[in-house]
Amino acid sequence: MAKKNYTYQIISVILLIAVITFAGLYFTKSVLSCPDVEEQECPEPEQKALMFGALNSWGENLYDSSEYLLTVDVYNFGEVEAKNVELICDIYVGDEEGYTVSETPVTTITKRIGNIASTSYKYVELEAEKNSQKEGLYPLAVCSVNYCENCEILDDRIEELQ
Repeated sequence: MAKKNYTYQIISVILLIAVITFAGLYFTKSVLSCPDVEEQECPEPEQKALMFGALNSWGENLYDSSEYLLTVDVYNFGEVEAKNVELICDIYVGDEEGYTVSETPVTTITKRIGNIASTSYKYVELEAEKNSQKEGLYPLAVCSVNYCENCEILDDRIEELQ
């Protein structure tokens, strides 16, 4: 009895299922997004950039011990460009276990970094004057996106959910 090779038949069936699935998803999406296609055109939803910024690293400047260097990663998860993005970094007094002693920052740094393209990332470096008397032995830093045009800040959205 000869052994039959079903590889091509299996691949053909898988491809047929994939084509049917994608076609079904396409038609389902178009019908659900605008049910009254015959009567009027669907309005485009308003597009906004979705911005997120986080402190990557920070420490004392090797060439000038009187200042800190902070590096911040800024992400745009949206499908449009974010305009006039501004970052804010707060330095707090911390304890030896890594907790803030006060909710009031002792130093605040803001910097406008310009525009960030859609679905992209930007690496930003900030400088802050070091003041060991105000910050204590264990300073802590937190950075985020503070302002932008044509965007939504992810931290604000998360706060609304809590």
